[in-house]
Amino acid sequence: MAPCAWPPGKVLDLTRLLPGPLAGKLLRDLGFPVLKVEPPQGDPLRDWAPETYVFLNGNKEVVTLDLKGKEGRERFLSLLPGAVILLESNRPGVMEGLGLGPEVVLGIHPRLAYVRLRGYPDSPDPGHDLTYLAEAGLLGRFPWQSFQFADLAGAYALALAALKGLLLGGGVYEVALSEAAKAMAYPPIPFLDGSALCYGVYPAREGKVALAALELHFWARFCEAAGLPELLPLAFSPAEPGNPGYQRLRAFFQGKAAWEWEAWAREKGLPLRAVRG
Repeated sequence: MAPCAWPPGKVLDLTRLLPGPLAGKLLRDLGFPVLKVEPPQGDPLRDWAPETYVFLNGNKEVVTLDLKGKEGRERFLSLLPGAVILLESNRPGVMEGLGLGPEVVLGIHPRLAYVRLRGYPDSPDPGHDLTYLAEAGLLGRFPWQSFQFADLAGAYALALAALKGLLLGGGVYEVALSEAAKAMAYPPIPFLDGSALCYGVYPAREGKVALAALELHFWARFCEAAGLPELLPLAFSPAEPGNPGYQRLRAFFQGKAAWEWEAWAREKGLPLRAVRG
């Protein structure tokens, strides 16, 4: 087998907040050294959510550069030869206004994958996770108050675009958060909303358990291991108080604490876990 040089170079991460830095973290986890370039005021996430900031950027080298000044721009340009990927998430036109747009940067380093994250593909309109989910028709399907789904979709799309650029030998690639969210807007799958007996969250004696015995062979194995053969034909019956099978299953889970049920499920090879967090 021919030797493989990996990683082929460094990632310059000019992004802030969640989706861009998460893409940088994904690339870091793949083995790329990542240099995060922050403005003098830093990344707002450091102050808003310090633990999240460390989660996203703890394994990156961080430098502060004022790209609005000549010295900062020159220092930034000096970093290009060792880089293979550049991530940026500024509003359209900002990098060009600084004299650091793709035309300039690729003129210096034509094999660089210059990967841009923006809100919309054809508009400079501002946005955030909440508005992207709303436009994609996903707002009612995710706990938007605590889970930034559009940002996560955008992060993975950005990392994939970076790898594509690397494979194709450089160039400019754009990812729009609005389109990343729409790409994940698959039609709802029946029974994955907790409405069926075999797939849902149940209170245990202590805590809660998540049961995901969606396939009939898993449901059959669960019913056998639980000593509940009467529930076998009721897998997709409604998880409602009026259903005797539902009441029987709730009573069953009251017999142990959630962590005890998880240990039992691991031993039996069942798709069940204690709910954490």
